[in-house]
Amino acid sequence: MYLTGNEYLCIVKVKQNMDIKDINIRNLQSEIIRLRNLLADRDAYVRSVEQDREEWTKEARVGYISLEDHFSDLEDLRKENEEEKSQLRSELDEERRLRMAAEARIKELEDNAVKSEEAHKEELSKFNEVQEMADKAKANEIDMMSIVKVIQNRLFNHNSDRMRFLNSQLDIDDETVREQGFEAILQSISQDADRELNGNDGSTDKAQGQDNTENNEKAPKVKLPTPKKKDKKDKKPRGRYTFSAKVLKSFGVDTSNLPEGAKAILRKGKKDEWTIQLFYYSPAKVYTKVYKIGRFNVRGQDPMSSKKPQSIVENNPLMPSFCRFYFESKFAYNLSEENVIRMLESMKCHFPQSTLNKYIHQIMDYLRTRLEALMLEVIRSCNFVQNDETRILVRSRKSKEDDFKYNTEYIHAALSLEKKLVVMLYKEGSRSHEIPEEKIFKGSLIECFTADRAPLYVALEKDLEEYYLQRQACWQHARHYLVDAFVSDHRVLVLIQLINALFLIEREAKARNYSPERRHRFRLEYSASIVGKIMSLLKKMRAEKNKYGALVMRAVNYILDDEEAFKKFLHDGRIEMHNNAVESVFRHIAMGRRCWLNSGSHDAAQNIAFMYSLYESCKMNDIDFGEYVEDILTRMMNGDDDYRSMIPCYYTPGKKQEKKVA
Repeated sequence: MYLTGNEYLCIVKVKQNMDIKDINIRNLQSEIIRLRNLLADRDAYVRSVEQDREEWTKEARVGYISLEDHFSDLEDLRKENEEEKSQLRSELDEERRLRMAAEARIKELEDNAVKSEEAHKEELSKFNEVQEMADKAKANEIDMMSIVKVIQNRLFNHNSDRMRFLNSQLDIDDETVREQGFEAILQSISQDADRELNGNDGSTDKAQGQDNTENNEKAPKVKLPTPKKKDKKDKKPRGRYTFSAKVLKSFGVDTSNLPEGAKAILRKGKKDEWTIQLFYYSPAKVYTKVYKIGRFNVRGQDPMSSKKPQSIVENNPLMPSFCRFYFESKFAYNLSEENVIRMLESMKCHFPQSTLNKYIHQIMDYLRTRLEALMLEVIRSCNFVQNDETRILVRSRKSKEDDFKYNTEYIHAALSLEKKLVVMLYKEGSRSHEIPEEKIFKGSLIECFTADRAPLYVALEKDLEEYYLQRQACWQHARHYLVDAFVSDHRVLVLIQLINALFLIEREAKARNYSPERRHRFRLEYSASIVGKIMSLLKKMRAEKNKYGALVMRAVNYILDDEEAFKKFLHDGRIEMHNNAVESVFRHIAMGRRCWLNSGSHDAAQNIAFMYSLYESCKMNDIDFGEYVEDILTRMMNGDDDYRSMIPCYYTPGKKQEKKVA
């Protein structure tokens, strides 16, 4: 049997495939054997690893147990260390506290030692000063007790106008003085002055400034009657219910505590009844009114706002009644702004201080620009005025390059008793005579002014000679100089009593309600001779100046160098012999220096000066300052422009209610 080629090839190919499959099977079998070997090796490795793991686990367990024991031992050691550490810390803190206490005690002892040393030095220096003063007083034969009396009087006796420390002083309020009579008093004083002028003063051997007790006892004294004790029978019984207040409500008799059938007791045909007053207080309050403002489109125009409520100054919410509260608190009661704000807070009203200050100064400036010029015009139309100046502390600076600081500045004042008006001027704190010269005197109707001998008034009088302006010197200042001289020499006592007599004459003329012409004749009758005696005594003392000390000669020269000015009041009954009236208007400013302390700027000081002008003018005219301020601000707010009628001397009270705004 023969095979074809194709069949042969197929058989060969099949055989080859079978050979390949055999080869593959053998390869697979060898691979299976290899894999089984690997698996056996792996199983052996796993078994060895598990054995090792078990051994490691046993070792680790043993080691862990030993570590736990070790850690527990360490924890115990740590706790012991912490306890020891806390104990050491507490011991260190205690030691530190003791050390600090010891250091503080040492410092306290050192400070006490330094203070005691300083106090000792201060006491020693004071003792040395006192010793030095005593030596000088002994060398100059000055009585130190007189100095002590003057110091005590100035410290504890603020009402020293009548010089209570003087022996045999002329107290014009003394009952026995009134019993003796006006002319008898003047005659007694004149007789003592005549004895002094005739040389019967018992002091020819006195050295300069001599003032020992023996010589003081020899000094001439005005013989006044000794006060008599008031008889209790002459004492008037005190009136009942001298207190008073507005009665808000009255009640009838309440019989709720009486039994039924009780009948009223009749006395002289009237029921036996009386009244009991109980006083209550209604706290003040500040309230606001809220107004809505709307914006509206208007055809052919820009949008418009609805009508705003009426106010004193535009965009300033303070109304006249609120301004009254503030101005009364500030100027009438001298409260500082901080205290005013505290009062507002107690009334549930909260205002930032800077905002309130801005609003208030806008109101003050509003008043000042409308009234100050008119008040000055009234002062300038008077014939006789009184002038003085006072200090105020103002935050200011001399130039823009300098820092702000508080400087002592000056307020000038002019007062007319005729018009009952005072104007206070402030111009950047200057004390120059040009301020009263330009603002008050130049071109005015003023003929004479009363003032002290401050340089600015002497310069003022000299600059305005062409206007025939005259100055009356202040006898009150002259008396002060003599009182200071009394410390070193009691021989000036007669001069002081003569000046007291001048004041008594003025008081008597006022009590008799004399017209200026009658007061002029009254002065010529009584005051002229006393002034002549004063000048004669002073000239005698100047001629014998070697017998007197520096304080005495200062007083003598103060009066004699200005003799004509001291005599001006004898030429016209309208001239005042002192400027006490204008001095007294500065009282509230002086009190304010202790309450509100200072002014924040020149503009603020200018407003403050003006407001005190209004306040003092209201006092002179017996006008309630609070009601006045509220009334004129209400008038101005309602469109009243008759400002002249709002000046205190021309003021007539009007409606105090604020205008209602729909």
